[in-house]
Amino acid sequence: MERRASTRLFWSLQLGGWTAYAVALMVPWLGRYPISVMWSNKLVIATTGLITSSLLRALYRRITRDGGIAATAAVVAVASTVGAFVWNATASTILGRSLQHDSILLGALGRTLPRFDGVLYHTLVLLSWSLLYLGARHYRALVAERERSLRAESLAREARLLALRYQIGPHFLFNALNAISTLVVTDRKNDATAMIARLADLLRVSLEPPHNGMIALRSELEIVRSYVSIESVRFADRLNVSIDADTRALEVPVPAMMLQPLVENAVRHAVAVRDEPTLIAVRCFLAADALTLSVTDDGVGSGSSVEGLGVGLANIRARLHELYGDGHRFSAASHDGGFRAEIVLPVARGFSNSHRSANALEAQMA
Repeated sequence: MERRASTRLFWSLQLGGWTAYAVALMVPWLGRYPISVMWSNKLVIATTGLITSSLLRALYRRITRDGGIAATAAVVAVASTVGAFVWNATASTILGRSLQHDSILLGALGRTLPRFDGVLYHTLVLLSWSLLYLGARHYRALVAERERSLRAESLAREARLLALRYQIGPHFLFNALNAISTLVVTDRKNDATAMIARLADLLRVSLEPPHNGMIALRSELEIVRSYVSIESVRFADRLNVSIDADTRALEVPVPAMMLQPLVENAVRHAVAVRDEPTLIAVRCFLAADALTLSVTDDGVGSGSSVEGLGVGLANIRARLHELYGDGHRFSAASHDGGFRAEIVLPVARGFSNSHRSANALEAQMA
C-alpha cells in the first residue's frame, strides 16, 4: 500500500513537472509562432525528457541505494550526460531538426560550441532532475526511518507498560488466594465463597484490555470498589473506605490499575496490622488542568515510601515515569499519624470545562 502511494506520487509529480517544463519552453517564443505549433514541438521534447528521466529513475533505484556520496555523484554525472545524448538524439530525430539553440539560455554557448549546445543543456536539465529525485527519495527515506523508529519506541513502551501492569495481577492474586485459604482453614466457608465470587468479578473487570493502558477514572474506581468488597469479607468492620470523586473527573483517562495498588498498600499496612477500625479515604478531583488522586489512611503510618521496594508503589512509580516523564507528581509518606499517597496527573487543557460540573460523589463502603 505504501509502495503504491509512493509510485502514484512519483508519476503525478513526473507528469506535472514535465508538463510545466514544456510550458516553460514555450514562454520565450510566445508571439513568434502559433501556440499549436509550439505546443506540439515542446511536447515532443518534454515527452522524450520524461521517458529519459524515467529510465534514469530505474537506474538510480538499482545502483545508488547503498552507494556512498562520491559513487552516487559519479553515477548521476555519467547517467545525466549519457541520458542527454539519448534525449537530444531522440527528440531531434522525431522533430526532424537539431535541438541546437532550443534554449535561448545557452544561446551564447551554442554559438561557441554549436554541436554540443543541445546536449549540454539537456545534461543540465537531467542533472537538476536527478538532484530533485534523489533529494526527495532521501527525504522520504529519512521520514520512513523516523516513523519506524517512533513505532518501535512506541511498541517497546507499550510492552514495558503492559509488563508493569500485569506484574500487579499475580501480586494481588497471591494475596487474595492466601486470604481465601485462611477463610477456608478457619471454617468461614460462606465468606470464602463470597470472596471467590467477588474475586472473579474483579478479575473480569481488571483484565479487560485498556486502550493504550488507559481507562476512564470511573472504571478505575469500579476496580477499587470490587477490591474493597473482597477485602471486606476478610476484615469486616475493621475496614472502612470512603470514595470522594469529582464527577467532572470521572471520564478523565488514567493508567489502569493505578489506584487499586494504593488501596491495597493501605489495607496491608494499616488495616491488617491492628484490630481497630481503619478508614481509607480515596479522593479524586480536578483543579487547574490537573487530576489529583490520593489515598489516605488513619493507620499507624508504617506503609512503604516511594523509595521503598514494595511491588505496588515501585510499579506505580515506574508506570508513571513511562507515561508522563517529569509531567506528573507522586508522593507517598506518613501523614497525620497515618499514611498518604498522592498522584497528580496532567489533564488536557479544557477537559474539565467540557464536562458538566456537579457535586462530589461519596460512597461509604464497609
